[in-house]
Amino acid sequence: MADSAVVVQLPPEALQRLPGAIASLVPKDSDRFISALELGYLAASADGLDEKERAQIAVTLEQVTGIGFDQDSFAEHFSDLDKACEMLGRAERLARTAADFMDDDSRGDAIRFAALVAMADGTLHEAEMTVLCEAGEHFDWTKEQVRALVEEAAARTGATR
Repeated sequence: MADSAVVVQLPPEALQRLPGAIASLVPKDSDRFISALELGYLAASADGLDEKERAQIAVTLEQVTGIGFDQDSFAEHFSDLDKACEMLGRAERLARTAADFMDDDSRGDAIRFAALVAMADGTLHEAEMTVLCEAGEHFDWTKEQVRALVEEAAARTGATR
């Protein structure tokens, strides 16, 4: 992770507000939630996803989902996603996930949600941003549009540039 440039660094006080920011973006539809979670996983794991970061993501998501997923459920889901990426490849998983979002509003919320999930450790690295931009390409969005959504997501935590 150290070799990946930092795009967003949340200060400690913003990191404390991260669960609330994510909660505001949790899709109501369970299928959309699973797709948004996968997009977050794909972004967060782009630069490696060690056990500490997995745990941070699981703890953060457990606090906000309200759908009965606990840390063990998230750990199991992340393991399933590891296997799916291994089997199909990350690019294919990303394309399939992006296809689940049909309109610009749900796509924008998915990018914001995924960015915040990837920031569960307090930092969004360039490799993670690249995955979000690749998702944006599936929506025919520019990198600048995706970067603006990421900045909006970070601002939801109270972080300033």
